[in-house]
Amino acid sequence: MLVSISLCLILPFIEIPGNWTHSVFGNSLFEKTAFQTLMSPQKVSSPDTLEMGIQSVSDLSGWGILVFIVSVIYFSGLIYKTILLLSNLWKIRKCILNNPKQKAGKYWIINTDRQVVAFSFFHFIFFNPDFRNLTSHEVQQIINHEVIHARQLHTLDVLFIEFIGIILWFNPLVHFIKNEIQTVHEYIADEKITGSGESKKQYAQLLFNLASESGAFCLSTGFSGKQINNRIVMVYKSRSLPGQKLFFTLLIPVAALLLLSFSYFASTPNLVSSSHQNTENSSGNQSITKIGNINWVNNKIFSSAELTRMLGLKKGDEYSKINLEKRLEAENGISTIYLDKGYLFSNIQIAETPTSNNRTDLTLTIAEGVRGKIGNVSVKGNKLVTPQEILNQIVIKSGDLFSKTKIVQSIRALSMMGQFDPETIRPEIIPLPKKADSEFVIVNIVFEVTEKN
Repeated sequence: MLVSISLCLILPFIEIPGNWTHSVFGNSLFEKTAFQTLMSPQKVSSPDTLEMGIQSVSDLSGWGILVFIVSVIYFSGLIYKTILLLSNLWKIRKCILNNPKQKAGKYWIINTDRQVVAFSFFHFIFFNPDFRNLTSHEVQQIINHEVIHARQLHTLDVLFIEFIGIILWFNPLVHFIKNEIQTVHEYIADEKITGSGESKKQYAQLLFNLASESGAFCLSTGFSGKQINNRIVMVYKSRSLPGQKLFFTLLIPVAALLLLSFSYFASTPNLVSSSHQNTENSSGNQSITKIGNINWVNNKIFSSAELTRMLGLKKGDEYSKINLEKRLEAENGISTIYLDKGYLFSNIQIAETPTSNNRTDLTLTIAEGVRGKIGNVSVKGNKLVTPQEILNQIVIKSGDLFSKTKIVQSIRALSMMGQFDPETIRPEIIPLPKKADSEFVIVNIVFEVTEKN
């Protein structure tokens, strides 16, 4: 059980190396790194509807609120469970300090008046000598039972489950597994205490006599009436045969299947990640990967030949995925060209298909999306410089098509004024909901500035 719980926690974080022949590069404003490519740095807000990759403000804020609420609930439960654990540890400590005790070999016997006969916590064995007039033989059996718990460090198992219960407090299966593990602990101790024949019968009778609904601390293992019926049944059972245990080996392929199903893949390095790597491969007698066919899909405003010319790569050139992405992102690259024509939600997907002769065919799928037109252009953060002075320096105006180049030029012009910190000039892009009768999305821009002291 402990291994299965550990695997449940570990497997999702195991990375399986694999080659991804398909990757996505997009210049959507709402991708994490995309707008940093456009005009770093800046802030982007999104509209109230979803259109060709536009994520709505209401959706984002709604998700943000939901994440916040879920986080508050989760951490509240986590804190509550932590307090419960600390409280139980404190109670056990008080029980140790406030009750008479005696040393018995490696273990301490703590005399307690709790309404349970005995329980253990690490090398501390808590025992109620006045519980139901036990004989000396029964007392020794009970003590030996708890010594087995202490010797096999069953408390560590319980603490491990408690910590898992804190992390996964919302999962009812954790409580079930904890109860099952404590029950298995009792089975183990019972098996080692009982002999055969009449001894088993006497021990089963002892278990029956000790049955009580009063439990010990939740961190302890001990005699409990809640599981007494199962324990009496198990006293008379024999261990499974080796052939029966072999059945559990079937869990190995199941675990492997779960690993492949739920773990994620770590992208291995591309065939050729850079020209420098290609040089190293060449020196190591490995062939350089070259570009095969370049195919363009879904392009409308530019022909495939025009796009290939803009890309600056051709069949037979040395292939580097990093170089390809840099060309797409470059100041005069295809992404910028689309942005300058108003396609601020365009997206380019790159698919690699290795072929023979160390060549890789490239398929670049373009989602051009809806175009954006500038609505209001405003500024904020200025105190001494008037808004009109700032707007005079901004080259992108209301009614223009969205243009990355013009926004970059505006940022540079504001920096050249010498009155603002150039590192903090941030254009906030705010797409509005697209109207049904319009072919454009209206985009407001707020230039945020910080004046120098």
